[in-house]
Amino acid sequence: MKRLGLLLGGLLLTAGLNAQDDVRYSEAHRSNFKHWSLGLNVGATAALGDAASYFFGEKTDAMPSGVGGFELGLRGNLNYWFSPMMGLTGSAGYHTTSGTDVNFYFEGNYIDADLSLNFNLSNMFLYGKDYNRKHAMLFSIGLGATSIDADGYLEDGTPTGSLGGADRSFTTVIPLQLTYKRQLNNNWDLDILYKHTFMSYDIADIYTEGATADFFGYLGVGAAYNFGSDEKTSIVYYSPFEGVFADMTENKNNYDKLVNDDDGDGVSNLFDEDNSTPADVNVGPNGAPLDVDGDGIPDYLDADPFTAKGAKVDDQGRMVDSDNDGVGDYMDAEPNTPAGALVNFKGISVASATSGGGGVGAYLPSVFFNFNSATVTDANYLRLAAIANAMNANPNVKVVLTGYTDGTGPEEYNKKLGQRRADEVKQELVQVFGIDAARIETATKGESNPLANGRNNVNRRVDVSVK
Repeated sequence: MKRLGLLLGGLLLTAGLNAQDDVRYSEAHRSNFKHWSLGLNVGATAALGDAASYFFGEKTDAMPSGVGGFELGLRGNLNYWFSPMMGLTGSAGYHTTSGTDVNFYFEGNYIDADLSLNFNLSNMFLYGKDYNRKHAMLFSIGLGATSIDADGYLEDGTPTGSLGGADRSFTTVIPLQLTYKRQLNNNWDLDILYKHTFMSYDIADIYTEGATADFFGYLGVGAAYNFGSDEKTSIVYYSPFEGVFADMTENKNNYDKLVNDDDGDGVSNLFDEDNSTPADVNVGPNGAPLDVDGDGIPDYLDADPFTAKGAKVDDQGRMVDSDNDGVGDYMDAEPNTPAGALVNFKGISVASATSGGGGVGAYLPSVFFNFNSATVTDANYLRLAAIANAMNANPNVKVVLTGYTDGTGPEEYNKKLGQRRADEVKQELVQVFGIDAARIETATKGESNPLANGRNNVNRRVDVSVK
């Protein structure tokens, strides 16, 4: 029984380790963000108690001009965010203060420190959009302590007393703060904040009226530095809920695209790069119309779907051949050969039969065919014209037309199909272009000697050679 228990314990431990190995972190994992920041800000402090700053309190002409207005405040803060929703802030500051009430005014300062819980308001609402957010609105509430020094005076400057006599007075405070953050870059933020500090007693301004505690307001502007890798951003700008709902919306849209095929080409909208393909047009796995020769003109619009790779074509997909020698301009080393001149595969003139050269080495374009077809298509008549021009200009030249097929189908059938193709080209040259039939021989090699492996459209052809 003991051995069985050890065995079961080992299996459970192994399963637990394997389960841990299978854990994957998503983009929302806390390790992908910065959590710590250190900030400093400066601003204006206002007394909002019984003796308030002059825009709230009353001020007589006899009072000094420098009292009762905004005073200087300086604060620093250290922040840590547990998640995009909640964090913790330690804050400390120094504030000068003054205020007035009827025929009384006070002057002083306070030093405070507090610990506050932060809430990211920007992440508490759903806006229905997911984007690279660079703004955040934060709210915090906390508890702290302050050391206050304040002196009171009548309007003529007669002292009325001081807080705590010669020593400073200590008390607890409750701070509320609203902060707007703007990301400047991954390391630095702009902070604009308002801090409302409630004192625990009513004599912070050396003036008592009722039992209401005194409080101070502070409006500050500053910057915060985010600790961590330069490639990471602060977690306060990340909205996990928006990301989840955006993913759900995208998945729904993708599902609709996956099950629908608007153009009926057999490729769902999700993967279809051309969702307006005409009916009965052959398309590739991406839903785009086939372009076998890669000239940028889809086959269903291509007047010549067999142009060589790299050939310059016109807007109908026909190879540009300025001198009509059967060699496209893109590889024609002699683009201005006379009409009917025999050329080699580079478009360079070669000796003709009339000058005793026999035309050996001359290039004449091949004629290409569709699958299982021996019909000469319209696109091939430009090639037939080049062949006819060369033969008319060289009346002693004879040619051999050799028909080929791809490897589809039985070998014997392919030999016959190759012969039919050669005979069809001869018939077009004789009947359409007036070439003497005695100058043309035909042959077939069927599926043998393929010109290009895996490119059956190129292998289905009739080659023309000078005899």
